[in-house]
Amino acid sequence: MKRILLCAVLLGWSTMACAVVYKWLDAKGIVQYGDTPPDGAHATIVRLLGTDHPDSPPPAAAAPAPATPSLGDQVLAARKRRELQQSVNADVAAARKQQCAAAQAHYQQLINGRHMYTLGPNGQRDYLSSSQIDAARLNAKRQIDKLCSGGGSS
Repeated sequence: MKRILLCAVLLGWSTMACAVVYKWLDAKGIVQYGDTPPDGAHATIVRLLGTDHPDSPPPAAAAPAPATPSLGDQVLAARKRRELQQSVNADVAAARKQQCAAAQAHYQQLINGRHMYTLGPNGQRDYLSSSQIDAARLNAKRQIDKLCSGGGSS
């Protein structure tokens, strides 16, 4: 009989130990405690020793260390970088080929044309002298050498 009574008392006491206790100031400025907060008063939850309240936020966990990529991920990343580099190289080669063709066409116009001119600010034609045409041909040939060579460095 004593065991049953002891178990009942302990069970009742344990439910009270897990209860949430609120603290607030009443209208006279006296600190009050209770299991339910009053209406209209600012109440704070009192942390009891040895209890964890389910309403309280869990302690902040340390940020996990960034995971090192696996060997498969590293290989995949290297493959993607290599494919990207190949794509960039192909785009550069295509642009260089197009620029080379344009420079060659311009040079052919300078070689085959008899009367070369530039357009002035008002749209009028300003014809080039033979020395100006020779200089333009020389510059066009330099552009071809620069754009159509394998290196292409400036």
